[in-house]
Amino acid sequence: MMVSARSPRAVRLALVAALAILGTTIAVVLVQGIESIDLPVKGVIVFAAAAVSLALAIYRPVLFPLVAYFAAVPFDNLLQTGGGTITKFLGAASALTILLVMVDRRRTITPPLAIAGWAAFLFFSIASLMWAGDPAFGMQSLLQVAELFVLYSICAMLRVRVAEVRAMLLATLLGGVAASAYGIFMYLSGHIGRTDALSQRLDISLGSGSFINADHYAGSLVFPAAIALVAFLRLNGFKRVVAGAAFVALLAGVLVSATRGSLIAIVAMGIYLAIVERRRVQLLALGGIGLLASIAMPNIWLRFLDPAQGGMGGRSGIWAIGWSAFRQHWLAGDGTGNFQLAYGESYLKTPQHGAFFHPWVMASHNLIVSTGVELGIVGVVLVLGAWALQFRAVGCIPRRSSLGDVRAAIEAGTLGLFVVAMTVDLMWYKYLWIAFMLGVLARNAWIGSERSATAGEPA
Repeated sequence: MMVSARSPRAVRLALVAALAILGTTIAVVLVQGIESIDLPVKGVIVFAAAAVSLALAIYRPVLFPLVAYFAAVPFDNLLQTGGGTITKFLGAASALTILLVMVDRRRTITPPLAIAGWAAFLFFSIASLMWAGDPAFGMQSLLQVAELFVLYSICAMLRVRVAEVRAMLLATLLGGVAASAYGIFMYLSGHIGRTDALSQRLDISLGSGSFINADHYAGSLVFPAAIALVAFLRLNGFKRVVAGAAFVALLAGVLVSATRGSLIAIVAMGIYLAIVERRRVQLLALGGIGLLASIAMPNIWLRFLDPAQGGMGGRSGIWAIGWSAFRQHWLAGDGTGNFQLAYGESYLKTPQHGAFFHPWVMASHNLIVSTGVELGIVGVVLVLGAWALQFRAVGCIPRRSSLGDVRAAIEAGTLGLFVVAMTVDLMWYKYLWIAFMLGVLARNAWIGSERSATAGEPA
């Protein structure tokens, strides 16, 4: 029996969910204490999530609490509780809600091929524990990726409406803009990692132990920047001005982080959109505004010009050692999560050059390097194949259709995140997987709208 969106049961479920989130907020207050500087941020985010979730549970159960999850992901590390982050709880609630909707309302659809690509990569990663030097190193990252893959898989089988996908994209954009504004505020408040002019960058390290890595902070803004860019190109009038302002705000967040990889990713997205959207004048105009805005925060340009920041900030030395480690077990790698172990074994065998002297233990800072060392050439083929299938997940949407703008934003954002993956390790980060989820949900919305149009039903 189907449940009406306004039924008493739906209302009761919404109230229970809101009370659960409120209880979590109170628990955070009791654990963190009122003197924690990041507590107001947590309280505002959770209160807003509770209010939005209550409304969505009644009127749009598919969106509950998925939009709150998408919006809160940039603040993930700031939302710590005793049992995990609040975003983790929102993700679990999202998975449960979607499953209930699919069962109760039969809103299912055949998933895209991308799910098979990521499943193959995940299964090979699990299998690699059998030959890993230390399987315990890989368990934590595997569990994180597996949790995200479960939610991704559930989304891949959900039939959604076009309006619902647009609401999710809007929530992702608003969450990114809020995170950018928070980062700019923290930067202007003196949260700067170093004092010398050439190295000043955002440092969100708070007294409660919460922190956001500057590279991942900037990386979480890349996909929302793609949404804002496409909105700027496709909308008109005042809406275009708002979209342009949102993009500049997101760009400002990247600038205060002084993260060059994310800035390069945004440039790559602009070039891609200039090719597929053919609106070069608008992109050049917005890029010019962004350059003018960067005059107030030139740290990132100083890092580009600083000779001491050569070799991708020392990453080239890490990759050289990683290449040496890859050659030891080039076919199937050293086992998932064992990059640092393999890196340490090759450390003394690889001469180091330049200004950087790398410590014994380092992260790979590169998707290809980490995958190659841990999973060998087999893993590299699997991960690149999965990324390609993910990029093509929205390929069924015609560019000039009603969802053409969504396709452009998701393709540009997926490309941008791949560029980010060349300088940071992000496979187990939520901001990557929400981009993947939006890709499969947009694809499902288009297929569902086509079927509805054929059957004469509303999309």
